[in-house]
This record gives sequence, C-alpha cells and structure tokens, in this order.
Amino acid sequence: MRHVKAIVFLLLLVTLIGLLVYIQDWDEESIPVTLHDQLSLVEQSDSIIQKDEFDSLIADRPTPLSALFQDYEANVESDAITLKKSNQIVGKYPLNKLFIQQIILADLNDDDVPECWILGLKHSKKTEIFALTIQAGHVKRINFPTLKGRQAFGYMGKDSLYLDKSTLARQFEFANDPYSDIESGHRVCYYQFGKDQSFVLKKTLDL
Repeated sequence: MRHVKAIVFLLLLVTLIGLLVYIQDWDEESIPVTLHDQLSLVEQSDSIIQKDEFDSLIADRPTPLSALFQDYEANVESDAITLKKSNQIVGKYPLNKLFIQQIILADLNDDDVPECWILGLKHSKKTEIFALTIQAGHVKRINFPTLKGRQAFGYMGKDSLYLDKSTLARQFEFANDPYSDIESGHRVCYYQFGKDQSFVLKKTLDL
C-alpha cells in the first residue's frame, strides 16, 4: 500500500511538472503575423490620419461672413452674396471664384439704401473691391476706384476696409516709396461716396 501511494505521488508530480513546462513554452511562443494583418493595420493607421486631416480642415474652415445695417442684411455664401431686407431676399450676386475677405454694410451717401462694400481676392491674389446696392429692384455693382499716382507707389497689398465717420478708408502696406516721408509702412486712403455714386479721394495718410 505504501508503494502504491509513492507511485501515485510520483505520477502527480511528473504531470504537474509537464503542465508547467507546457504553459511556459506556450507563453514564449510568438504569434505569427500575416501580410493581411499588416495591411489591415496600415489601413487603420491611414484612416486615423485622414480623419485627423479632415477634422483639421473643418476646424480651419472660415465661418460665413455677414453684415447688418438697420433692417438690411448681407450674407456671403459659397457661390454668391445674398442681400436681404426685413428677412426677405432682395437680390443675389454671384462671386465667380472670388474669395471674400471682408464685407461692410453702410449707407455712405444717405440715400436710405445701404451699400454692401466687399473686399476679396482673385485666384491671381489680386485684390478686388466693389460695392453692391439695390436699385429699381435689381442688384447693381459699383466699382471702387483703382489706386493711381501717389497712392499706388510701393503698393504691397494686404488690404482692409473700415469706416471713418462718413468716409470709407482703404488701408494697405507699401514699401520703398521714394516720395513718402517713411520708406515703408501702412497707407490709408479716405474716400467719400456721393449720392451720384461717385467717389472723391479726401486724403491719404502714411503710417
């Protein structure tokens, strides 16, 4: 009986040792990675990168431009500028691939119909400035004066518009102007807009 117990104990001990060796070998065994697994991992990585890029584009996408004046409203959409009065559309103007940077709604000539002053960039990076107004139920475009003579010397771009009392000011950078008291800086041209829809250059300042 004592011999039988010794034999059973030895068998259990050998079985336990064998089981421990098997578990250790199984843990150390490398798991094969197939080409399909590698391609799936690459596709998942590319998908994550594309999503990050898309989220970045969405975050950087400019918000819609709009302007208000009394009961008038102007909104820049993807392909047109919409003019409204009392929430009713009174006109639309196609943009023709013009990138709008700024709009201002104001009645500079006191005719009770505001002008929508627009500053944009063409694909050639050339600045385009004009105004839209409603006349006889239709949208009318008013071209802004081009820079001439003294105002155009050393023009470097980066234009902006703002209202100064009853005038519309166009500001831009200039450089290497031999006729200016300062060689480089910012130039501001102040325009008055008349009831006959003409422009008068009131003054020019170099800052």
